[in-house]
Amino acid sequence: MNQAGLLAHIRSGCAQFESALAQSSDDQLLAPNLHGGWSLKDLIAHIGFWEQRAALTFSALLRGVNPPAEPFTLDELNARVYAQNQYKPLAEVRLEEQAAYEQLLLLVENARDDDLFNPQRFAGTHGQPFAEWIESNTYGHYEDHQADFKALM
Repeated sequence: MNQAGLLAHIRSGCAQFESALAQSSDDQLLAPNLHGGWSLKDLIAHIGFWEQRAALTFSALLRGVNPPAEPFTLDELNARVYAQNQYKPLAEVRLEEQAAYEQLLLLVENARDDDLFNPQRFAGTHGQPFAEWIESNTYGHYEDHQADFKALM
């Protein structure tokens, strides 16, 4: 894959994600119908958090700074994100997710191929190209949660 291919995957995944959201009313987005009592709004906040985290990590790596190790497990971190966003209004959660997506997309648009695809470029990625981190936090992540949307449609 190259930068253009990565960008195409990100944009296509986002379009599918947005299409799924567009099929839901605000009441459907707010209903706690998902596993663990989550709503689709909570899922949007979750997605936005991981997009933002990828953008912040990539920015730090590009400045030569390795982000500190995460003190929480994945489940603990997801629970914290849920708690922090549970009472935010839907409009705010959607705006935050969109801003995170756009920030990450801009970083990818301006990145060099070496920054995206060289598995040895950043010590903090442990031999994994950062493009894989981006995939895991954008179109790959949207795909991971497609069943959540389909179950409610």
